[in-house]
Amino acid sequence: MERLLRYSVEHDRVIRMMLLQEGKLSQVNARVLGYDAEKVEYITTRSPRTQTAARADILSVDFRKGDDGQV
Repeated sequence: MERLLRYSVEHDRVIRMMLLQEGKLSQVNARVLGYDAEKVEYITTRSPRTQTAARADILSVDFRKGDDGQV
């Protein structure tokens, strides 16, 4: 997870995140703005506002469809 969060921040790339927030499972395509041990700040491709998720709420991260991680 750490590697893909860093990849998104350093290369300004969108990644796919699976989240479990308030009992709801969701998948978002997001550009990570910053993160630490407690939280992740991101912008989704659908909304320009900054959102925050607890690291514990992020179930998995993956490359966005069509992105193979080559920079």
